[in-house]
Amino acid sequence: MSTPDQPDIDLTLRREPLSLADIGRAFGVSSRGTVHRWHKPPGQSAMDGKPPATKPALHAVAEALGTPLDPALAASTRPRFPVDVVLALGKALGYLDADGRIVEALRSKGRGRWLPAAPTIDPATGKRRVYTNHLAAALGIGNETIERRLTRGTLTKPDGTDELDRNFWWAPTANTVLIDEAQRRNEKPDTTQLF
Repeated sequence: MSTPDQPDIDLTLRREPLSLADIGRAFGVSSRGTVHRWHKPPGQSAMDGKPPATKPALHAVAEALGTPLDPALAASTRPRFPVDVVLALGKALGYLDADGRIVEALRSKGRGRWLPAAPTIDPATGKRRVYTNHLAAALGIGNETIERRLTRGTLTKPDGTDELDRNFWWAPTANTVLIDEAQRRNEKPDTTQLF
């Protein structure tokens, strides 16, 4: 979080690589642990000796963008990441809007698992990703209803998971879900609700 002594970092103006502390300030994240996990997975002992299921988010985004990272970066105690990787991660996770500015609604969000306030942008393709909360709001139902319908198999499966293992649908898939749901209810699809 920004303080009077340390204002938010505007990534649209930044050119030099960012430290983990800079990334936290740029995203408005006060937890050092959260930002650290984006760089380095939990230790093997914390994971019962199993390798991590996915790459840490910063490294996965760099790979998706084709931005090479120094191999020594993974072991570094003071890593610095290129601005394009940090911008893409912020947009992918929902901390930054499409213009690279911090999403104001997140400044007061609590701890724990959360869903982005608006659809995010996939770092590899630039395509929009729609999450459970967006689909639920467009359908006029709760997030729990979406989850139950997914479990029962009565709703189109998500297209994938993001860097934090959150389910998402590509915008065209989500639009198809909205149209199909309106037709199932014998209603005319509201094209103003499409993503």
